[in-house]
Amino acid sequence: MNVPAIARKTFEQLRHQAEFNTIVNFVLDQLSKVFKPHQRVRFIHKLIDEYNEEVFAHPLVKQFSPCKMGCSACCHTQVSVTEDEAEVLSQKISAGLVIDNGLLKLQSETRDDSSAFYKMKHEDRKCIFLDEAGACRVYEDRPSVCRTNAVLGEADQCDTTDSIKPIRLINTHKADMVIYAAYLHSQKSGSLPHMISQKIKAV
Repeated sequence: MNVPAIARKTFEQLRHQAEFNTIVNFVLDQLSKVFKPHQRVRFIHKLIDEYNEEVFAHPLVKQFSPCKMGCSACCHTQVSVTEDEAEVLSQKISAGLVIDNGLLKLQSETRDDSSAFYKMKHEDRKCIFLDEAGACRVYEDRPSVCRTNAVLGEADQCDTTDSIKPIRLINTHKADMVIYAAYLHSQKSGSLPHMISQKIKAV
């Protein structure tokens, strides 16, 4: 279970608080009643977006967060997905969404090794779903971690062309607990390219 670092950290910090522990238990209970991947993904993403709505509506976040369409610095970092998310995204590719298969192969070879991933050239770390204008082509179905990965500061702080810099992420604690539960429920999880590649080969 490759739980994203931020979600794991939030869970360790807040799991003993009833409000947050209740979120994890609620999500696990609901996921146990749903048997189709796309329905589980839709439930998780909707809940994350609902919890984040209040966070992202805060005046300071609106004023000081550079995260908006066209800013794609975080789209050159390693992203984790659950098996359900990989299934939904793979179905989009099977349905005709064109991606750079060479780029997918290159990235998938690093598997879940973040050190190997960040040794690649910056342009080779570009998300396979990012278009030429810096927009996400699967925005409505983007992974859970992409929905919470927002910062306060300047956009260039997120640039990983030369190195990974320390950044101040916006706290999305409730959404993080949802993500933790989703990964806890998932049979498999891992880096997006590796998981997508496995799904495509299985078709």
